[in-house]
Amino acid sequence: MENVNIDGINDINVVKNLFASVNCLEDDNCFLVVLNRDYVASSIDTNSVLTTNATIVGAKHGGIAGGIIGGAVANSISSTVQQAETEFNNKLNDKQKIIFSRNVYCGFLINVISNGIGIIPLKNSGQLIPKIKDFITDMDNYIFLSNDEIEKMEIQKLPLNFSSKKLAIYFENTGDRSTPWTLPKKHKLVSYQQENYNKLANKLL
Repeated sequence: MENVNIDGINDINVVKNLFASVNCLEDDNCFLVVLNRDYVASSIDTNSVLTTNATIVGAKHGGIAGGIIGGAVANSISSTVQQAETEFNNKLNDKQKIIFSRNVYCGFLINVISNGIGIIPLKNSGQLIPKIKDFITDMDNYIFLSNDEIEKMEIQKLPLNFSSKKLAIYFENTGDRSTPWTLPKKHKLVSYQQENYNKLANKLL
């Protein structure tokens, strides 16, 4: 099936057809749009940003020497973070690499059904901050997680955020690290979001 933008994502009948095309539609569906909290546009080098920011701060407080030290510290932190991220990514299977993507997918259109979760990845056009209005589906990389693959699923609070929660899905091989998915309770561009958020929240109580 062809990919659709927000006009299609907002239309419950289009969404049903999308999931029907990948055999992920039941009588009792729970369609939701989630955002990827870890998304960084692929054109941005996070290590360079970290190093530059630390160098500027160091220079302001300690002159040239402070800037050099700040950059060195940032490089050390970047190296440590990168090593940890590489080790984590090496644990992931192909499905999990899509779910935990940091610079490809800025969100996901999901359908929680009786035997698992259908997941349609969502892209944008490279915008730095992921917004639902820019989303377009990537049907070629649709995946399905069976209940057997999922260790635990929870809706968790986000600090200082009352309009959204975190949809945390845990896997046996990812330890205490869960999906970095922001789950809006409702959204003006997703007509079914509020109803299905309440449905999932009641199911997970």
